[in-house]
Amino acid sequence: TWLKLRERAGGARPPRVHVLDLRGQRLTHGLSRSLLDAIGACLARGEQALVFRNRRGYAPVLLCHDCGWHADCPRCDSPMTLHGRNRLLCHHCGHRKPVPPACPDCGGLALVPQGAGTERLEQALATAFPDVPLIRVDRETTRGRDDIEKHFDTLGDQPGILVGTQMLAKGHDLANLTLVAIASIDDGLFSSDFRAGERLAQLLVQVAGRPGRAQKPGTV
Repeated sequence: TWLKLRERAGGARPPRVHVLDLRGQRLTHGLSRSLLDAIGACLARGEQALVFRNRRGYAPVLLCHDCGWHADCPRCDSPMTLHGRNRLLCHHCGHRKPVPPACPDCGGLALVPQGAGTERLEQALATAFPDVPLIRVDRETTRGRDDIEKHFDTLGDQPGILVGTQMLAKGHDLANLTLVAIASIDDGLFSSDFRAGERLAQLLVQVAGRPGRAQKPGTV
């Protein structure tokens, strides 16, 4: 049976969706000035913002700027994600290794993180909004059974920012959350999975259901 949900629970209105064209804009760790201004306006109103990035870690790729080498897992050939500044982790098989002091191929020292994960976004937002509560929710920060609920209890209804992965996309009801910012969403279209577009659409619908669930209108 196909069940159509034609309206939101409790009479809440659907969120307004804005697509930011990043061509020609200067990005700060993957965040545009327009997006930072929107988050600042949200906080000034005493509301909460969620910055969504379905990629944990600091950066998805560690690249040598001199020769083009990038860190791949020696066990399964998957790209290794940079965590912090000194640890590489394979999200496919779990292999870990330290960041090499120089490029293994050319010996160059120009090892540059490419892209932004939740750790990098957390650092950028902490710099942009130093006086605002900032909570990151991903697998690294929610290893315990009730860790997500503890994070939400810490934030409460005060103005603040949530940064996280798909853990934040489903089932949470935060009354004061009015803005969802989806960073680097285009990455979901470059997957080898032939269902990438469909999965991306599902994820967008899920995370767009978080803001504006109470009286205040939501924006994505």
